[in-house]
Amino acid sequence: MMKSGAVSDPRSKLRWDIFLSFQRDMRHNFTERLYEVLVKEQVRVWKDDVERGNHELGPSLVEAMEDSMAYIVVLSPNYAKSHLCLEELAKLCDLKSSLGRLVLPIFYEVDPWIFRKQNGPFEMEFEEHSKRFSEEKVQRWKRAMNLIGNISGFVYGYESTKTSSLILFVTQSLHSYNDIIF
Repeated sequence: MMKSGAVSDPRSKLRWDIFLSFQRDMRHNFTERLYEVLVKEQVRVWKDDVERGNHELGPSLVEAMEDSMAYIVVLSPNYAKSHLCLEELAKLCDLKSSLGRLVLPIFYEVDPWIFRKQNGPFEMEFEEHSKRFSEEKVQRWKRAMNLIGNISGFVYGYESTKTSSLILFVTQSLHSYNDIIF
């Protein structure tokens, strides 16, 4: 369980403990379950419930990123299909660097090395993106994927991984980070 949000609590300077980033893939409700368990553990979680269509990252989304202590990025096989997910990921990497925020990648049914190297389905997605977006933007997204793929995270397998192990990983990581920062 996280520390309370009392005035003397340094984490109260930020509105959110976690910014939850994910691809809205209708095949599973993994992110919703993760969100519910984190809230039950008294973690203040920001989760974008609004489909953005073809719109760019809005000011309220960027503000929520900046006002979060850490970022959980749920990386699924379809993650790179969305240019908005890639843009969000690149922005989170920028904030990780500039604000020193913690990033906790969760590799949901995808191997970290495939994500890191953009092999398999990711390679095809980037070929498609390169037809619509500038080389500079595509390279920025690839660098972000490589950076996140090199961060030690949690690999959530198909049927073998228990959600309780994931929640333990997240809460322990937050506690450790909170103790270092504050």
